[in-house]
Amino acid sequence: MAINVKSVTCPSCGARVKYDDSHKTAVCEFCGAVLDMTEEYGEKKDRERDDIQDMQIKHIMNNMNGRNNAVGSRRKGAVVAICIISMLIVGSLTLGIVGGAMKEAKKRSQEEVQQTVSEIDPFDRLTVKYSGISGAGRARTSDTNVNAVSSIDKSMSAEDKLSNGDKIIVKYSKDTAENKNTKYVLTATEKEFTVSGLDEYVSDITEVGEEDLESLKKNAIQKAISECDEAEFSYIKDSFKAYAVYTLVKKDFSKQMSVFVVSFDYIENEEKKTGYFMAKYSNATHLATGEYKINFTADDFSYMRETFLYGFNVTSAHSTWDAVYTEVYLNNKAEWDISEKFFD
Repeated sequence: MAINVKSVTCPSCGARVKYDDSHKTAVCEFCGAVLDMTEEYGEKKDRERDDIQDMQIKHIMNNMNGRNNAVGSRRKGAVVAICIISMLIVGSLTLGIVGGAMKEAKKRSQEEVQQTVSEIDPFDRLTVKYSGISGAGRARTSDTNVNAVSSIDKSMSAEDKLSNGDKIIVKYSKDTAENKNTKYVLTATEKEFTVSGLDEYVSDITEVGEEDLESLKKNAIQKAISECDEAEFSYIKDSFKAYAVYTLVKKDFSKQMSVFVVSFDYIENEEKKTGYFMAKYSNATHLATGEYKINFTADDFSYMRETFLYGFNVTSAHSTWDAVYTEVYLNNKAEWDISEKFFD
């Protein structure tokens, strides 16, 4: 039978005690203590050994759990880091994609704007119309542009009191062009126009042609003779002749008046004298069409050259030329521009 030698620790001195597990007792060689191997180191020892092994196993397990926890924490941290990095990468990719999409959309929008925005010269479809008499003429614009352009505010440097040959400037407002006009780019915002096509008063008697002037002379004499016939002065009818003619134009261009002075000889108290009639007519005008027009004060009709022999209003006779000169010239020179011509 084999001997199984074991060793235990002496509970008295702590020395190592070798024993044969077939013996129930052992003696410590150092202190002489007797150890009951059956009770103290047999079954009890086995239980203690089992307990120690259990504790060791638990310790090992705890250490393993600790390491696992640490590893788990590290793994969790790594996972979180990976997630964050992934999110950053995805975010960057997303921002790049979104940014690219936005740039592309902006590019397309700009291309669409470039396709829809077109240049336009607003003055191609804008006309300026003139009306009235030169000196008191008026200008008005007529805009047939598309609504977006025609709605832009416009201004003229002058609208009234215009004469043929005047220069005016029409401007489109840049502010309202930017606010209202999103589809069109204006290539010009202002332009100069020359006033033309206004009728003109006859302001200088030399403007009346010789043929027209001769018709006026005959008409004035005829009317003067008619006045004398009614006054039973027929005996002097052969002495009538044209003496002078005046053209008068209001300085504000509101009216024109012409006066033909007809002289005649008569006898008073066996003395030969000279008297004067005045044939008046108004608004002698050169029309823009090239025609010549007169409105007669007697009935305010418009006549052309062929009808000059009708409708004159002949005033009462003046006995002296000074009276005529005072009435026609001196009394009117403050408010009228006056041109005069005398006949031989």
